[in-house]
Order: sequence, then structure tokens, then C-alpha cells
Amino acid sequence: MSTLHTASLGPSTAPFTTIAPGIGFGGPLPGGWRSMADSEVLVLVGVTGAGKSTAIAALEQRGIRFSLLPDRRVVTDKAIIPLYADGPVTDRVQRFSITQRFTRDCPGGMAAVLAGLAADASKRGLPLVFDGLRGEAEVAHAAEALPRARFLVLTAPDMVRLMRLLKRGDAFDRAAPGADLAAGSDFELPGAEGILTDGEVDRLRAEVAVGTLAAADVLAKFKIIAAERRNYDPDRAVETLMAIAPERTAVVDTTVSGPAEVGSVLARLLTDRRQRLAA
Repeated sequence: MSTLHTASLGPSTAPFTTIAPGIGFGGPLPGGWRSMADSEVLVLVGVTGAGKSTAIAALEQRGIRFSLLPDRRVVTDKAIIPLYADGPVTDRVQRFSITQRFTRDCPGGMAAVLAGLAADASKRGLPLVFDGLRGEAEVAHAAEALPRARFLVLTAPDMVRLMRLLKRGDAFDRAAPGADLAAGSDFELPGAEGILTDGEVDRLRAEVAVGTLAAADVLAKFKIIAAERRNYDPDRAVETLMAIAPERTAVVDTTVSGPAEVGSVLARLLTDRRQRLAA
């Protein structure tokens, strides 16, 4: 069992490990290091395509200094994937399966790993930002384990998230279309019921027919959206945070609020943090 996993399950004498400049995991902590439980952290919450990366970019454009913690992708690669696979896992649907298995083995999942992180003195005075958490179990654990954390929940409908994935060209958004892609001109989207409306499926079918979208790409990206829907419920995440930590939570629909507005909400959260530290 890895050092990271052992520490994430609870108190541990596993050796302290640095996973990024100024960021470590394990214990005991070296002098001058502070755990996330004792730190002010801004946590972005949202599933793929909800707008977390755009929110961080908007914050950077406002010239606000902050320290970005290793993101969910990096922490998954370093702390979770090695527990269940012998090498890198690039298919996102497979990664969802592994992270869900980890959550069953370690209540709180990614939030438990986040709570086990620590920062050195170089991060002192800077807002710490983590991208990000998903789902009811993760946010519930984080709200309890990180009493000084604040949460920005970003939401968007599934069709909007799918179109964002199709347009953003991130190599990380990889999932094999598999046997679902049948030969011929008729495009089908298995499993769309309950996730996309008939009208949304018709729109995708029309765009595939005229060549605006590639069938294999639509199928692969939809598999990511569908896998997240099976594993994480964005609505339940919002309900959970508003029940446990309403005074520490802001919720933004990124189809209504653009990057500038999201950046303003983030700036207010960080400004409130600085005011509390100065009080």
C-alpha cells in the first residue's frame, strides 16, 4: 500500500512525501509546514465541463495572487491510480471506475487526499486553490475535514458540458468509443436517455450528418459525461454543501454567468478570506 493511500485513510507514521513544489503528503510534517485542515483553501467543485479551468483563468486575469494546488488530475495520477493499476491510465471512463473504487476503500475519496495535503512556508499568506471536487461524498467529507475551506460550485447542463468537451480539444478527454460506433450513416447515442433530451440527441445527430461533429468524438465525449453522471450527482453535491456549510459556499451556473462574473465571485471569496485573516 502506498504512502499516500496509507496517510489518506487516517493518522499515519508513513514518511512525509513531497508531491509538488511546496506541497506534501504524509507525516510527521516538517517544521514550517501546515496541513490543509489548518489552512484557508478555496475548493472548486464541479464535473467536467462545468467551467473550473475557465474560472481559474478568470482569476489569473484579475491579477490576484494565489497558489494553485496540484489539481485533481495530478493527485489522481500520484495518489490513486498506482493503487489499482500497474501503469498510467488514460481512458477517462476507466479513471472514473478507479476513483470510485478508491472512494469505496477510502471514505471521502479525493477529499480525503486533499485533507491530507500540507503546504510549506513558501505558500504562507497566499490563497490556496484546489481544482477540484465532485459529488456528494467528496464535498461532505471536505466540509467536515476542512473547516476553514470555502467552496465555489460551478454548474452547467449535461448538453452544455458535452459541447464544451467537444470544442476544447483537451487530449485528456479520452475515452474509447468502442463497439457503440456502428457502421453506416445512422448515428445512435446509447445511454442518452435520462441525460440528454430527444431534441439534444437530434441536434447531435444532425451535426454528425453534416460533418460538423465526428461520430466517434461525440460517442467518446458522451461516455465521459455519462460516466460522471453515474458516479457523481452535481445536484446532490450542491444540496450537501448548502446543508453542511452554506456560509462557506457559493454556487454559479456558468451558462448564466460568464468568465468575468465567475472571476468576480472567486475574487469576493478570496477577499473575504483576506479580511478574515486580518481580523
